[in-house]
This record gives sequence, C-alpha cells and structure tokens, in this order.
Amino acid sequence: MKEYKVTSGYGWHAWFWVDKEEFAGEWKIGKLRYRVEKAVGRADDGKLFLMVWTNLDQHDWHKFSQAFYEIDESEYAELLDRAIKQGELSPKDREHLIKRMKAPFIPPWDIHKAVVVYRDGRYTLGQQNDRPYLIANGERLTLTCHPYEPCLYITEEGGCKTAVHNAFYPFDVLDAFSRGETVTSITGREYDALDFCRMVEYAAGMADIGINEAEEVFGNRSKEKKKHPLEQKNDKPEQTPENFVCPESVSVIEQDSFYDIADEYPDNVIDYCLVKNNSLYKGIDSHWKSLLAGALRIISDDWELHFDAGKISAKSITAKELFDAADENSEKLNYKSAFLRPPYPSGYTDKDFKRLNQALFPNGTDDLEVYEWTTDWSDYFDDGHEWWGTLCLTVYDKTLDRFVVIMASATD
Repeated sequence: MKEYKVTSGYGWHAWFWVDKEEFAGEWKIGKLRYRVEKAVGRADDGKLFLMVWTNLDQHDWHKFSQAFYEIDESEYAELLDRAIKQGELSPKDREHLIKRMKAPFIPPWDIHKAVVVYRDGRYTLGQQNDRPYLIANGERLTLTCHPYEPCLYITEEGGCKTAVHNAFYPFDVLDAFSRGETVTSITGREYDALDFCRMVEYAAGMADIGINEAEEVFGNRSKEKKKHPLEQKNDKPEQTPENFVCPESVSVIEQDSFYDIADEYPDNVIDYCLVKNNSLYKGIDSHWKSLLAGALRIISDDWELHFDAGKISAKSITAKELFDAADENSEKLNYKSAFLRPPYPSGYTDKDFKRLNQALFPNGTDDLEVYEWTTDWSDYFDDGHEWWGTLCLTVYDKTLDRFVVIMASATD
C-alpha cells in the first residue's frame, strides 16, 4: 500500500474500525496503555484509505500520530474478514459495508462554503469559515468531530467543550438537511434539522456523554424510522440462558484472585462476574454487552430464569456514587447497603466491604466508569422487587480493560 495524503473533509461512506493491537510487550507507563488502531475511510476524491492511529507519546495520551495509505476494494474486504474473526463485525454488517463501498460515489459536502441549512425563531444551523455551527437562543456553538469514532464535539463561545460519543459527523448532517433528508443515530432515532438542534443545545456543557444520554431531551417520545406495517410486529423470542448467544467482543473471566476472596464471604447476597473486554471500548454499548455476558454467567445455574435484553436501559453514575454510604432510610438499594444489610444479618463490616473492593479494583477507583441498569428485564430480580431491593451495575476499569458485573436480588 502506498502512502496517501487525505484532504480535508472525510467521507464516512465506508468507515469502520478493523483492528487494534497493543505495542509489543504491552508497553505501559503508569496507567497509560499504548496501542495502534486502524480504520478505513473514503476520501473526498472517492478513494478508499487506511488510517493508522498511534498514541506514541509516553507522557501525554492526547498526542498521537496518523498515517494514511491508499487501499483497493480487495484489501478492504480482507480487513473486514479479519474484523469478523476478531468479533468486531458480523457477516451481515460486512455485506452492508461492501455494498456501500461499491455504490456510486457522491462528492461530499463543500466544507468551504458559508451556508445556512436551517433557521427558525430559536435556532440557526449552518457552516462558516470551514466550521459547522449552531446558534441556539443567541449562543453560538461550534460543531467539530473526531475523525474516527465519530465523536461530535460541541464548543461553546467560552471554550467549554462537550464530547457526544457515537453521534454524528457534522458535515454529513448539514449535507443531509440541505437535501431535505433526515439522519439517524445509532439508537435508531430519526432526526430532522429541528431535532438535531435540540439535541445539540441540550448536550452542550455536559462535558462527556453518549448519544443515548443526549437524546434524553426528547423524553420517552421516540422518533424512529417508520417501518412497513409487516415489519412492526415484535417476533423476537423470549431469551433464556439456554438460547442466548453471548457477544464475542467480551468474555467471562473464570479465574481471578478476586473470586477466592469473594468466597470468604458466603453470606454476601451480591453476585459478581468479571468480564474481559476483547474489542475497542465503546461506552455504554460495551457495558451492555458485558452485562449480557455477566448475567448469562450469574444465572446459568437456574435455567428457568428468563430475560429480555431489549428492555434494559441505564444511566451513568460516578465512582463516588457507586461507593456511597449505606442509608437504611433510603427506599433505593445501593451497592454498600446490599453488602452490609442483606435480608438476614451477615455481620460483615465496612472493613470487609473495603477489602472486597480492593481485590475487585486493585488499581484504585479513579479510572472507573459506571452504569446503573434497570431491573425489570429478568426473573432474577423478582425476589428483590418484593421488598428488599435489587441492584444491577456494570463497572469498567480502564487500567485493566475489564468490566465487573454486579447484581443482587434477595428476599426473606
């Protein structure tokens, strides 16, 4: 492959992560992990290219290098086949990407033209000086994008920046709205220009969120693509541990010193499962897959239990909230309460709780990302719904690149 200089404005017609690898010997300093990541994209002239991204700087993970190489269709197909073997891509998705690659090339939006694509009494959406922008109630927000996630950056006039993960490439959004078309997020929600403006205004100032959190501005009134009447019935079978297939991007860790320490607390009603991340970390999507893998392992001894993965939803909480003090007056069960106050007294103390979690998170709690999940999706939680309470959490430890699934449900 020959080196290729990509001009400004990436076309996202065939963009997919195809590989990641640690440097030889898992070269690390402190908590930083050094890696090589590769992606495929389409340039403004329609040519396919491979981008190799590397965070080489030993002291600042924000610094990275990029190299671009021109590839042909057969080389792209080989990379997708490799992604399937690594569990990063399904055969169905591969077929879709190949079709997109072979579709007639449409030149991308002209990023150098000043234009307004939408305006009403509150919003003005357009681009100027090669930058998309949104004016929301008089405040100007600049819209940019990381060149591979895509991660939509919203920068306020004062310099405050918000990252909306798994969101939109702003030039493609402007292009679609200028043609009278809509865009669809990875959650399945369809956006017109007004919806997009509302989401951006709501997300601005939130620092770092996922698109699912930004879409909370729409409440429970989902706006999904309309389906043909024959496609609207839900014929997805009820899931059981026996017929559910665990995502290949994660795997249960069966052997770990934590389990030995957990066995020293037989009266602990909390169930734990350690899950290895085998692919790129993708926020809540990776948490969801780890939860399914962990839940499958936790309830595998009782084949009568059922669960419906489609009903699961979550919210992000901080590591501090995860370890909040037990509150016997609170109607909601938290992690520490579940350990210290099970239905029948265990005699365990704060010291025991600390010891258990030191084994669970040996590198500390500064690099934990936590999601709290609903508990209406499995029979496992029926006992706890009677009175004691339920608990369902996933915790991603960046330093170990692994998840901890925490579940609890008990009764007297």
